[in-house]
Amino acid sequence: MEIDLPYELELRSYQTNKWNKAVHEGVNRIMSVWPRRNGKDLVDLNILIARAHQRRGLYFYMAPFYTQVRSIIWKGTDGSGKRFLDYIPRELISNKHETDLRIELKNGSQLRFVGSDNIDSIVGNNPVGVVFTEFSLHKPQAWHYLRPVLAENGGWATFNGTPRGLNHMFQQYQLALRDPENWYVEYFTRDDTGIPSLKAIDIDRRSGMPESLIQQEYYCSWTSSSEETLIPLDIIQPRLTTQLPHDYLSIIPQPPRIMGCDVAYATLGDQAVIAKRQGRLLHPLLKFQGFDNMSFSSRIAREIEEWRPDAVFVDSGRGEGVISRLHQLGYSSLVIPVHFSGKPFSDLYANKKAEIWCRTRDWIADDDTPPLLPHDEQMIAALSAPTFEINERGFIQIEGKKSLRKRNVKSTDEADAIALTFSEDIEPGEYAYLGNEYSSIMVQSQKREYDPMNYFNKDKEERYASSSV
Repeated sequence: MEIDLPYELELRSYQTNKWNKAVHEGVNRIMSVWPRRNGKDLVDLNILIARAHQRRGLYFYMAPFYTQVRSIIWKGTDGSGKRFLDYIPRELISNKHETDLRIELKNGSQLRFVGSDNIDSIVGNNPVGVVFTEFSLHKPQAWHYLRPVLAENGGWATFNGTPRGLNHMFQQYQLALRDPENWYVEYFTRDDTGIPSLKAIDIDRRSGMPESLIQQEYYCSWTSSSEETLIPLDIIQPRLTTQLPHDYLSIIPQPPRIMGCDVAYATLGDQAVIAKRQGRLLHPLLKFQGFDNMSFSSRIAREIEEWRPDAVFVDSGRGEGVISRLHQLGYSSLVIPVHFSGKPFSDLYANKKAEIWCRTRDWIADDDTPPLLPHDEQMIAALSAPTFEINERGFIQIEGKKSLRKRNVKSTDEADAIALTFSEDIEPGEYAYLGNEYSSIMVQSQKREYDPMNYFNKDKEERYASSSV
């Protein structure tokens, strides 16, 4: 019996190239960024079926969550009401196993439907083909685990999805674009495919769908942020630069030099980060992988000696050892501990973290004196990751690390270091900056004692509210 693949599916015009690249040309790495409602799962499932028929082996159809692949693919239907699994010709099926979502084909191939939320379930397997559907929502570790396996056995992988900010999917997309020899890349918006119709999008818009979500879902915008994002990408992008203007330090009087140091859990793979900010200028971030507290303390001390900051704010939640060591080295007058869960100066915020992140947002969004930010993709992703809410007590609260991890945001180390530079207002202190050299003249310090667990008194609150950096 002769069976045509794709089975009982008429490919749309924009879907044909991907099918040909995967099935007829055998391209082993494919990245497709398509709008919502454009048949990503339908095409990739049929690619999986065709390639499993071409080469005997184990194949994964992988969704971000096991429950998702079970409900949408294993038990779900497409837009016409046809079951996804009915696109697998019955004549090709040997057995179907409901318990572990597995289909055996008569040629010896096996199709498994899995979720990347349970990496352990795929450890030890040797697939020769993998579909990552909605890759922007996956745990990146799944690809890191499977990549060497596929490289070893000559297997293939295809990735589909719509953007979710500048996360791991964006980074993989950028890598794929730079490697056309090994990758086939597609990026479509609804203007390229015609789906959904403008009328359907307008109905969504009039029904209350936020414009940022429309841009993300239908126009595949990498830089559209949700309405709840504290620092949207569209206010970050205009501040990025790779070249500083010649007069960037011509502000008079010279603003203070402030360092923010986010201490990492080295054993968890976090980065320790040093941010150096002077007024509207943010210097390129210094990042250190695998540094313990002593190593990081030594590097901070080196930056203090070379850059001569007026204040150094250190995350005390993880950095007590760093703070203690820096005090031992004689920097107690400069080094100020900041506890993210401590008391804010203003009663608008749930904690210190919310306050300093909101001050960071206001600094970035300032159109009168716009800041200059280094073009750093990790920094951009970290700044634009957290959402905010008004909690039950009426305070502004920033999304926590546990919630971020559930969204596959590994950390916000870079952004935390920047936010630390806004822990309190600092006047130029011990080191006066004159021209291109530091003056040895000691200037009277305006620094004050700081207790992160208490509010300022009324006088200091007024000074905080009326001052600007």
